[in-house]
Amino acid sequence: MAKKKSAHELSYLLCSECKERNYHIFRKRGAEKLEIRKFCPRCRAHRVHTEKKK
Repeated sequence: MAKKKSAHELSYLLCSECKERNYHIFRKRGAEKLEIRKFCPRCRAHRVHTEKKK
């Protein structure tokens, strides 16, 4: 049997300063890129994180 495609896909949130993948989220396919301010453990500060697919 063929596997059915999911309506959601795995995305990662990258820190804008150090480019490290700190968080992962499941987002709806075709949604706009997410930019959110979250804590980066490597920088030890709150930074803007942007969404990146795999």
